[in-house]
Amino acid sequence: MPKAKPTQVIVHRIELQEKERDMLTAYVGGSVVKNAVVPLSIAAGVGSATYLGYKIGKAAFGWTEDFLEEIKETPIGQYAQATAATDGATLPAPLRGLYKTVSWLTSSSK
Repeated sequence: MPKAKPTQVIVHRIELQEKERDMLTAYVGGSVVKNAVVPLSIAAGVGSATYLGYKIGKAAFGWTEDFLEEIKETPIGQYAQATAATDGATLPAPLRGLYKTVSWLTSSSK
């Protein structure tokens, strides 16, 4: 049996008071922070584990030295060495500033 078409429309409205709005704002803000921090912390953990594995492998067994030498012999590795030797002068202007920033952040303080 078919349904009858509606004859009226009823609108329900839910209004929040000030305290409820504050609670909702805090919940949404916490969700945004959680959604941003969790992936960043996972990426930082994976990056740290990779770096530590590299350092341990190099220090304990010397595994990585041949690997890095092979990379340096490739055209990309040679370009990277030339870029480092000229302090980024061979890069286009937008990348030059990024290169200098990254090299400053990753350089060891003396």
